[in-house]
Amino acid sequence: MKRKSVNRLKLSGGIPKRGAGKARVKAAPVDFGTYHHSTPEESNEIRERAEKAFSKLLRPLYPSDAPLRILDAGCGLGFLVSVAAKCFPKSQVMGVDLFKHGSLASMSIKKAEENMKSLGIESRTSFLKHDLTKPLKSDTQFDLVLSNLVFHNLGKKRFQAYRFVFDALKAGGYFVIGDVSRNDKADVDYFRDCSTIVKELDEGESGGWGYKIRVLRKR
Repeated sequence: MKRKSVNRLKLSGGIPKRGAGKARVKAAPVDFGTYHHSTPEESNEIRERAEKAFSKLLRPLYPSDAPLRILDAGCGLGFLVSVAAKCFPKSQVMGVDLFKHGSLASMSIKKAEENMKSLGIESRTSFLKHDLTKPLKSDTQFDLVLSNLVFHNLGKKRFQAYRFVFDALKAGGYFVIGDVSRNDKADVDYFRDCSTIVKELDEGESGGWGYKIRVLRKR
């Protein structure tokens, strides 16, 4: 999924085994990829700022030890999956994406899983190849859905994707979405029809594209 450049927005070791002579096992480096129109350094800076913003919004929603079911819609290589897992250590987090090369080079489920293993959270995370414009093939009802810089890529089909996200969300559950837009009135109207906008962070504008993170609570 392609993501608009957000570089100018405000958002922006191993365990030794027992036994003499045994080599120290090192975890593979975590690589969440490089965003479209960004350098690796700029992408990392964007994610650092995004983690702070999302964490600030997520932590008040539920107790930190809540055994939540969380979905990352358009997960890429698992960045927000890791943020959610950090905020809620007893949660189970699923990331869904088409995993096609777009805004992130060499994107694959395998690389996302390797990132989770390097972070030591592979037992609490999973990934599924899925088209957001289609119903999620899962009986799970989620307490929390996350997404960042995804839905604007879907054009008018994003409203269909919104519907399927809310279908997968429990009543009273939260959808925390960060995205860019030139004019989001239609999106806001849709959100208000099926949820309450609990909070909104305006994280700035670049080239006419404004970036906002909204916390929506399903009615």
